[in-house]
Amino acid sequence: MSLPFSDAAAPLTDFMVAHGAVRAVAGNTPFLLDRPDRAIAIVEGAVDLFMVQVEDGVPTGVREFMFTLGAGDLLLGVDGSEAMLPVGLLAVGQVGTRIAEAGMADLQAAAAHPDLQPWVVRGIDRWIEGLSDAMARPIVPRPPVAVLLSPGETLDAGPGQRIGARGVVWIDTQGATPLYLDSEDLPAAGEGALVPLSPAAWLMLHEAGTVTAHDTAAAVAGGACWRGLDALHAVLQDIVPLNLRLAAVDELNRVRSRAAADQQAARNAFVRLAEPLAALRGGRAVGTVDSDDPLVQAVAAAVAPLGHALKAPVRARDQDDVRSAFSLEDILKANRLRARRVLLRGRWWESDTGPFLLRRAEDDRPLAVVPRGLRRRYYLLDPVAGTNRLLTARDAEAVAGEAWSFSVPLPVRPLKSRDVGGNVLRWAPADVAALVGFGLAGGLLGMAVPIATGFLVDTVIPGYDLPKLWQMGVLLFIAALVTLLTRHAVQIASVRIEGRSGTRMQAAVMDRILRLPIGFFKDFTAGDLATRALAIRAIEQAISGSVISSLMSGVFALVSLGLMFFYSARLAVAALGLVLLLAAITGAIGYLRVRHERDVMKTSGATAGLLLQLATGIAKLRLAAAEDRAFLRWSTLYGSLTRQRLGAGGVSNASHLVQGVYATFSTAVIFGLIYWLGLAGAAGGAPASGSEAATTGLALGSLLAFLAAFGQAMGGMAELATVGVTLYALKPVFAYAAPILEATPEVDDAKADPGPLSGAIELSHLTFRYAPDVPPVFSDLSLDIRAGEYVAIVGPSGSGKSTLVRLMLGFEKAESGAILYDGRDLSGLDMQAVRRQFGVVLQNGRLMPGTLQENILGAHIHLAEADAWRVADQVGLGDDIRGMPMGMQTVITDAGGVLSGGQVQRILIARALVGSPRVLLFDEATSALDNRTQAMVTETLARLDSTRIVIAHRLSTVVNTDRIIVLKDGAVQESGSYAQLMAQRGIFHDLAQRQLV
Repeated sequence: MSLPFSDAAAPLTDFMVAHGAVRAVAGNTPFLLDRPDRAIAIVEGAVDLFMVQVEDGVPTGVREFMFTLGAGDLLLGVDGSEAMLPVGLLAVGQVGTRIAEAGMADLQAAAAHPDLQPWVVRGIDRWIEGLSDAMARPIVPRPPVAVLLSPGETLDAGPGQRIGARGVVWIDTQGATPLYLDSEDLPAAGEGALVPLSPAAWLMLHEAGTVTAHDTAAAVAGGACWRGLDALHAVLQDIVPLNLRLAAVDELNRVRSRAAADQQAARNAFVRLAEPLAALRGGRAVGTVDSDDPLVQAVAAAVAPLGHALKAPVRARDQDDVRSAFSLEDILKANRLRARRVLLRGRWWESDTGPFLLRRAEDDRPLAVVPRGLRRRYYLLDPVAGTNRLLTARDAEAVAGEAWSFSVPLPVRPLKSRDVGGNVLRWAPADVAALVGFGLAGGLLGMAVPIATGFLVDTVIPGYDLPKLWQMGVLLFIAALVTLLTRHAVQIASVRIEGRSGTRMQAAVMDRILRLPIGFFKDFTAGDLATRALAIRAIEQAISGSVISSLMSGVFALVSLGLMFFYSARLAVAALGLVLLLAAITGAIGYLRVRHERDVMKTSGATAGLLLQLATGIAKLRLAAAEDRAFLRWSTLYGSLTRQRLGAGGVSNASHLVQGVYATFSTAVIFGLIYWLGLAGAAGGAPASGSEAATTGLALGSLLAFLAAFGQAMGGMAELATVGVTLYALKPVFAYAAPILEATPEVDDAKADPGPLSGAIELSHLTFRYAPDVPPVFSDLSLDIRAGEYVAIVGPSGSGKSTLVRLMLGFEKAESGAILYDGRDLSGLDMQAVRRQFGVVLQNGRLMPGTLQENILGAHIHLAEADAWRVADQVGLGDDIRGMPMGMQTVITDAGGVLSGGQVQRILIARALVGSPRVLLFDEATSALDNRTQAMVTETLARLDSTRIVIAHRLSTVVNTDRIIVLKDGAVQESGSYAQLMAQRGIFHDLAQRQLV
């Protein structure tokens, strides 16, 4: 921890210089603070403090950084020789540092002097803050503190109740021995002794008792602070060595974890080498993820068929037990996966509904069921047992019930049309292979009709060969039946591709929309954005549905072109010209269709957006008697849309007309060419082919075979032309959906996981404006909020309060400067991982359609109904919900239905509190609450130990906060407690006077 340096305390440093020895210190002259009878003042520069082991008065081992103090601060001696592990505080001066060392008696004399006492108080406060923060820093997550005391407050504390502080206070425990940081008892310091407590620390009484808080000035004036400091130094000697030993254990666990990971990597290498052989046996190896956690392996097996390679989550810094399991939520967050609960009912294993994750009822063991093979039968993968076998009915009954189905995200980059098509093929490889195979078989079988026609007319019928006639009839019947079956198989494969890709694509698109930066949504209405999302669905449906099947049918029907060249090269060339002419005509029609479709898409989005706005604002329209004007706006847009759709439909009808007429026209052209080229021959005889047909003419059978092949070729080209027009018509559809696909999600793999946050926030030299040509909202704004601090931000309208919240959440990007969480720049962190540790209530927040429980629990899938009741009671909502017929299962709309504005606001506050966030951000979150409920919410916030930032205009909301920050003209004008700001009679005083009676 690096404490902000205080102003140069000239009176105190001058006193210490006059009564002690002054010397320069630097990094090459460290010294131990091991003499409790000595006190040191930093004259200039800064000193870094480390905890080290001490042997025979010499510091040894690794230095554990504690905190940094600057000019005007005090350094006190700590004798750690009697600790369970001999330790000491090592002071290391930075460049240009000078200190003045005097006796503790001299410091106590300075504390008794009225002019010097404020500087001594400041020095002692900063010393206590540094020590407390260093001792509490390794305790993550921080346990909840029930009560925060301010100077002058008295509390009847219950046993086991954690007590915290607003600022540095000195607690009179009435002789009781408190437990400090849930770790060590503070040693008894005698009757009347005071225990120092900073916002970073907490204490707990073993038995019920009364405690009173005093400020440092009172403790110094009464002389009780010196015994309290001795008690704090004594517990420091026990807690920090314990932390050092725990750190050594943590390092050992990390080494063991790395060794276990290396062993798992070696096992995975052999597993992956065995995968090709496993695939030949119809199975797949288990555990191809670099983790030995069974749940991670089961999820990896479940998402592998979806084309996603799972990565194991990074173990949190405070999660030192290498044997502790990851939760499903950890795995989903690390891989940006989405999961939903499904119920397995009936004989679910007999149909392919995708892979699942489930747990065995008897021992809660994670399992994966994955469909494989052409028959898509389910296989059961057990990572614990290392088995991968066919799922039986008995297995299915043992695991039936609740399961988890997954959806994978789209790539974190701008996407093109080929990416959409590629995903369609990637998500159903077996069905695509079946479609290609059956399509090829159907194309080859299609050649049987022309060949059989020629053979029958030229050979069988002239020779009156009845046995061969029967044989050919049976063969043609079999060919027709097989063709029917192949076409049916192609249609089934096409439907399966469309179903699989449709479900996954829609989930992936919604996931992408939810991960886009907030600024993206400024340019679109909700209806327009929904239409654009559905446009992606239209692209996927076109590709997975008609395009693939028509493309395969068309390509393989063109095999007939080769057969045409076999019968007559000259006619085949002419037929090829007719085919290409059809393609050109269809392309021209497609171009006209695209022009109409582009207008249809644009107007359709505008109409959908307007319709949604009208529906959501119907109450306002009725109040303003503006229904007719609203209807006029909608009818104008809808009329334009109808005209554009009629134009597009006319072009589509023209395309169908051309294709229908062109078949007859092209056949007539072929007959004309046969007559003009003199290729008509007599019936009977061997079929002429190639150059022979050019001189002797075509036999009747060959002519009929050629015409049959030509008909198939024309049909195939019509299919291809339809595909071409459909694909070309998708161009405006993709252009309409492009903003969603081309926008980059704000989270990528290069961003670091922040881990558990302490709640410390720093805004460093922040400059922000909403547009390049407008004045800045903030210019070189700096602000420091400590972990666990309760801060109110106030100011006149337009001063930038809500903008500041949006910047802290990453909704907006600063022009310059940085926003730091625990000293790390937000721009380099995974913003969603940061926001997951926030509880936020913004202005005009809205509920989600669903039950009250779903609205309160939100995305916290691991929480239960009891958690919803807990926070509902905390915000004064519990009795209201109990009075509803269905309680927590009461269904509400996004507008709140019959709920009052205050009830809606309390639900939003409960949602923010339910996840025990490290940071709470409230932007006018209590504006609709009555005084009683607002007092209850304020009391709840005051008891929390997370960082709380409240933006409010109501005086009662901010009066009990630790610090009030006054913003005006984009800068911090005032900062301090309520009493301090009222005493200054500045901007805050003027704002408060308007509400005081």
